[in-house]
Amino acid sequence: MCHGFTGDKYEWGRFPRLANECNKEEFDAIFFDFSGSGENERVPITVFKQIQDLESVFKWVQDRGYKKIAVLGLSFGGLTALGAELTGIKAYIFWAPFFFLHTTEDHSDWFRDLNKGPVRIPTSGEGEPIIIDMSFMTDFAKVRVKSNLKKLDIPTLMVQGTSDQSVPYEFTRKAFSLLPKNKNNKLVEINDATHDFEGKHLNEFINHTILWLKDYL
Repeated sequence: MCHGFTGDKYEWGRFPRLANECNKEEFDAIFFDFSGSGENERVPITVFKQIQDLESVFKWVQDRGYKKIAVLGLSFGGLTALGAELTGIKAYIFWAPFFFLHTTEDHSDWFRDLNKGPVRIPTSGEGEPIIIDMSFMTDFAKVRVKSNLKKLDIPTLMVQGTSDQSVPYEFTRKAFSLLPKNKNNKLVEINDATHDFEGKHLNEFINHTILWLKDYL
């Protein structure tokens, strides 16, 4: 499970909830903090550092004998999963994936002064602020989102809230439209769910994910 930007491995309890539901269905689950986030030392965050982290975790899991592996990316964690080389992966799940660079009014200040040096951004958890510098933007620009989506021939589930202001639903529809056209890809909309989905909306995200895992693992 790949957490989002300013998030951590717990994602306000959403990842532990999903992990518990996975365990009930006899799926093992792993969540972790990316470099510069959560309990890790603060270093500038970039998508390529996160990709390296995910590829290392994936190899660690494979080295322990696991063959049927899926990856879930939430928001910025979705871009990380899309960019990683995960040979042998069986399924992808994207929760409100942040594939296309854009900023909301609340977030525009984060990027305005990057050319002046590193920027510290409060986390969504209890840890120290995260750090980004200009490499965050240059790395993001190097990820070939459209071409990666077009060649993604692994069963792929996208789950997206219709009231999400951080990742607008039309962006996820655009991403889904770029996937190969086959029955192994699915887009699910969760009515009225925001980017900070919880309660019944979280239950819907989890239920669709568990069904997907049952089908493809």
